[in-house]
Amino acid sequence: MADHLVIPAPAKLNLVLRVGPRAPDGYHPLGTLLVALAGLEDTVTIAAAPTRTLSCPGAPGGPANLAWRAVDALEAACARPLPARIDIVKRIPMQAGLGGGSSDAAAVLIGITALYRLGLDVRELERLAADLGSDVPFFVRGGTQWATGRGERLLPRSRPADLWAVICGPVAPLSTTDVYRTFDRLGHGGAIDPDPPTGPWTSGGWVGNDLWRAARTLAPELGAAAHDLARLGAHEVLLCGSGGAMAGLWTTRAAAETAAGQLRSVIAITSPRPSVTGTG
Repeated sequence: MADHLVIPAPAKLNLVLRVGPRAPDGYHPLGTLLVALAGLEDTVTIAAAPTRTLSCPGAPGGPANLAWRAVDALEAACARPLPARIDIVKRIPMQAGLGGGSSDAAAVLIGITALYRLGLDVRELERLAADLGSDVPFFVRGGTQWATGRGERLLPRSRPADLWAVICGPVAPLSTTDVYRTFDRLGHGGAIDPDPPTGPWTSGGWVGNDLWRAARTLAPELGAAAHDLARLGAHEVLLCGSGGAMAGLWTTRAAAETAAGQLRSVIAITSPRPSVTGTG
């Protein structure tokens, strides 16, 4: 058994986020095109240890951290203790809609499985991930995926071509719970088209986020950030997940870098991350 593993935990971008009305179980059905991002990632180091510890400066520790609960899920599934020292270096901002906590949890599922040679395949890890959060199954698989249901049903898609994102913020840190509560109050949310969008992202007109109105209601300053990105020539501007980071999309790195040089609070100039499985 290796004594430690170092696992990258990338951020994500929802190029499409369609949200249906709240279901009786309290969850909203989703249709979302998720893209793992290159160059914006946390680092998760997992080492064999006599007891479980978790270090994640700037984020909650213990059971309040999704990475801790990922080990709980594995221990329950395997009916055995899986002690380890988990050290997470955060680079993905919290409350930004970029999926940092979910990505860390997925990295822990993958890392503990490898460290202890548990023999769980990707599908089994995705089933455990689905109970942790809507984005966690995506991060187990990575690449580019069309996700439906609560995010647990994944369909591999081709990596979007000629896409460079300038990520700004978080412009206004937002609670996912608050954003969805406001979404419900505003009366949005129709039936979800189960089919993924087709055609290039630059010509399909399908890039968008149904949570935009709710997030902007809670944080009007998001509107100014969106205006700045559009003014600098972004082909598309969208809220990252449930917020509060914003993304402007360009077709070349040079154009993205030129725009980023005129913006404040830029946290990354990034593009889709190649899939390690070759599916996205």
